[in-house]
Amino acid sequence: MQTNPDDLTVKDLLDLKTQQMLVINPEYQRGVVWTTSQKKKLVDSLLRGYPLPLIYLHHIRHAAGKLVSERYEVIDGQQRINALSDYHDGAYKLFHPVEDEEEARFPAFIKSQPCAWAGKWFQDLSQDLKTKFLECQLRIVKIETHDSNEARDLFVRLQAGMPLNSQEKRDAWPGQFTDFVLRLGGKTGVARYPGHDFFNILMRGKRVQDRGKFRQLAAQIAVLFLNRHTKNLNSFCDINGPAIDDFYYENLGFDSQSLEALRLFTVLDKVTELLGDQKRPRILGHEAIHLILLVDSLLDDYTRSWESKFAEAFDAFKESFAISKTTKDDREPSEFWLRYGIWTRVNSDRSDAISKRHEFFCTKMYEILQPQPKDPQRGFGQLGREIIYFRDKKRCAVCDAEVVWSDSEAHHIDEHAKGGRTVLENGVLVHKHCHPKGSQANEFAHQWHEKKKIAASPSKIDVAVLSDEDNDDLEESSEL
Repeated sequence: MQTNPDDLTVKDLLDLKTQQMLVINPEYQRGVVWTTSQKKKLVDSLLRGYPLPLIYLHHIRHAAGKLVSERYEVIDGQQRINALSDYHDGAYKLFHPVEDEEEARFPAFIKSQPCAWAGKWFQDLSQDLKTKFLECQLRIVKIETHDSNEARDLFVRLQAGMPLNSQEKRDAWPGQFTDFVLRLGGKTGVARYPGHDFFNILMRGKRVQDRGKFRQLAAQIAVLFLNRHTKNLNSFCDINGPAIDDFYYENLGFDSQSLEALRLFTVLDKVTELLGDQKRPRILGHEAIHLILLVDSLLDDYTRSWESKFAEAFDAFKESFAISKTTKDDREPSEFWLRYGIWTRVNSDRSDAISKRHEFFCTKMYEILQPQPKDPQRGFGQLGREIIYFRDKKRCAVCDAEVVWSDSEAHHIDEHAKGGRTVLENGVLVHKHCHPKGSQANEFAHQWHEKKKIAASPSKIDVAVLSDEDNDDLEESSEL
């Protein structure tokens, strides 16, 4: 095999394709797979002067009698050639960086630059831009071999390189959020990105070549954390691949020194301090998410009494969850499996699953921690309000309508001024405008306790009116 580096213009390639002297061998090529968006971005890159990757062509020459036939078979570069050809033939127009922002997703510095080809078909380009497109020099490697198997082997080897995964692509995004995630999750071999000890120590992050695994988790945690802080909602967002990509794009102007960003480092420091004795198995991804969000809820509104019991509470949760895995196929699985474990398997990166897990995790941790509000008279702390909010299914105890977090309050059933304790059992979710006061609070407490008495009383069934068949069914159902 001989290799001959060369340059061809876009026009040269298009002419060869038009004359059927540049062909695709369908026996081993995969056909057209690029989306129109990918094609548009390639042409945009070319017009911006970005270099394109090498194109590999197999030069095939056949002679018969006095005739000679020559052509090129594309070994690598099929998608790029098709993208250039399709644009030239009017198959699509280019992105407008601003008007097509939702689909194009160009970074801010690109959107601020002049773009004479924005939103234009090839035929609508100025003559100068048409010339720039057609006369652009592309680096070509011509392969000379009489054995087609060598060309196929080269194709296989060119495709065998390990492509960038999703997080490795995100690591190349401009903006401070990219740097923020790199500082959190760390990057092996880059001294300025050692990663936070939460990932390195508690999750044993330095022991593996993770190809962005911990940075992706760091990005997921950051998205959840920042979403809750900046939107002032006690809600959870999706943290799957598309959602993370959207956050990177929407936060190109992210300020890594913002209060919310610094707060996340403070929370990570605290969790690492509380669990840094390494007396337990490494923390798993779903555990990391809930530990961080829990500590964030505890830091401001409670005395530090909970800190001394934090490791104990987490170890108890971790043990119960481990045991629950052995019950998942039982007729009656453990509540730890039904209310937490199953949601680590099913749509675990979706907001609904995260919400269900977090509600259960916080409730179980709260039972051991029993955090004491700094000012019990003021009301329930952040964590207590969160647990009550989800426990009561986001519905107001007064009007039974749905409650959004920003309009929510936790009401003492038995008023604090009359000896009612600031404990979960004495709290219910209400709208701010529904919050009972004065005589309304007294009436609410009376009605609430009456409802509880009725709900707790055993059902009365007149067995005498049941047939023998009815009794059999009742006994049978009681065994289920």
